[in-house]
Amino acid sequence: MIKVLKDICCYFKLKTSENSFRIGFFCENKYVFQYLEPYILKKLKREKVLILSFQNIENNLIDKSSIFIFRTNFFRELVFLTLKLKFLYSSTSDLDKTIFKRSKFSKCKYIYLHHSPVSLTLIYNSDAFDAFDAVQTISTYQFKEMKEIVFKNNLKTKIFKSKYLFINKQVERNKNQTPDTDVLIAPSWNSSFYKLNCHILLKKQLSKNNITYKLRPHPMSLAKGEIAMNDLAKLDIPVDKLTLLNLFKYKFIITDWSGIFIEFALIFKRRAYLINTPKKMVNTNYLNYENQPIEISLRNILGKTYEIHNIQKMIDEIQILKKDRINEDENVKKILNEKFY
Repeated sequence: MIKVLKDICCYFKLKTSENSFRIGFFCENKYVFQYLEPYILKKLKREKVLILSFQNIENNLIDKSSIFIFRTNFFRELVFLTLKLKFLYSSTSDLDKTIFKRSKFSKCKYIYLHHSPVSLTLIYNSDAFDAFDAVQTISTYQFKEMKEIVFKNNLKTKIFKSKYLFINKQVERNKNQTPDTDVLIAPSWNSSFYKLNCHILLKKQLSKNNITYKLRPHPMSLAKGEIAMNDLAKLDIPVDKLTLLNLFKYKFIITDWSGIFIEFALIFKRRAYLINTPKKMVNTNYLNYENQPIEISLRNILGKTYEIHNIQKMIDEIQILKKDRINEDENVKKILNEKFY
């Protein structure tokens, strides 16, 4: 009941001030907000920006009167259906397939901005971008994939090339950080990482070799019940609980199919360590597309891959390298310069 009352007040507040906004951002949660923040701050240099979210957002650079939080699905859907803006930016896909719907009261243009450098055909539904008026692409891979999607689905969606500003934000905010932990374990969700006990195998081998580490569960792994914080606590696995990801705190990263291995390469210009769990796949028809997903095509260029039974070999290499100064990989730099905007 309290949530409903809060939403009523918030909806009234939104409607009384909505005419003073031309541009809005839908930041579904705190996780997505960190990716959209650079674009929000860029827009704020020129005009007021409205922000819609389902979670509280803490940011000293954004006027709190411009942030509207809705906690019940009824009001969340009502807000979208009655929205009166000229442009709404979002990093939530599947517009018009969930409670995130196009407005019935305005000709608002919906623009999709990415919170991951991964493929548009492998881990998204086949119609995930169909209702958007424009979609950002941050690499030649995404640009080619989006062209195929537009053609196959007979869309009028505009495709635009843009830099992945999250990387610039990470570098600027954390460039003076000194690593205080050897390894970050950051698995994707929906990849069988926990079912296959990869976290337990890694804990055993890393601890045995006196390699410091922390595990950062994907928010969706927690939401979908793949793992719980209590499970990790019982296993005595240290967890990275920072709201904002900071890769500069670590020397190495271990993942499976998460796009974080591409982000790691973009920031540090070197390779991540990848475990070959079953690939994360939402769209089983991805093979019908001509362009191969980036996480498959560049997997062995931006990362070093290991089968689960060979995890010890990966740990042995980290044990050797952690004592030395780690240089940028020229092959990685070359491919990133060619493929990313």
